[in-house]
Amino acid sequence: MNVQKNVPLAPLTTLGVGGKAHFFAEAHTDKEIKEAIDFARKHFLQLFILGGGSNILVADDGFDGLMLAVRIPSITSKKEGDHVLITVGAGIAWDELVIWAIERGLSGLECLSGVPGTVGGAVVANIGAYGEQCSDTFVSADVFDLKNADNISQVLEKEDCNFSYHDSL
Repeated sequence: MNVQKNVPLAPLTTLGVGGKAHFFAEAHTDKEIKEAIDFARKHFLQLFILGGGSNILVADDGFDGLMLAVRIPSITSKKEGDHVLITVGAGIAWDELVIWAIERGLSGLECLSGVPGTVGGAVVANIGAYGEQCSDTFVSADVFDLKNADNISQVLEKEDCNFSYHDSL
């Protein structure tokens, strides 16, 4: 994992404003996420997880901690009976997933086309549009509990996520 110092955050947000992150890293794997969490803990830094930058406003003073951009890039699928289970990395742009599903004749996400952000952010915010929500097709997520000192990932099933209007655990 490459930790950079004083990285401008404005180019990483849809509003295009804001200062610099004192520390910044991109994680492309679970291992890099664990390394970033360890780095933040070792240096007593506040940790902020950055998705697509569509739902945040960064202060002109910047962020005096570690800004972690999760960029896990994969999309895979497997057929299970009459359904197709899609596994998606948190760093995939949400609309990229929607297009991927439509191109394969899969339904259930098309009403959410055009919503900005990443898949990880879509789950956290339980995005919704036209009467549909992310939680309508969600099954489970591999997550890191930042309160867990061991940085062990765990699987949260849909019922564990406490989905509500534009929110989840």
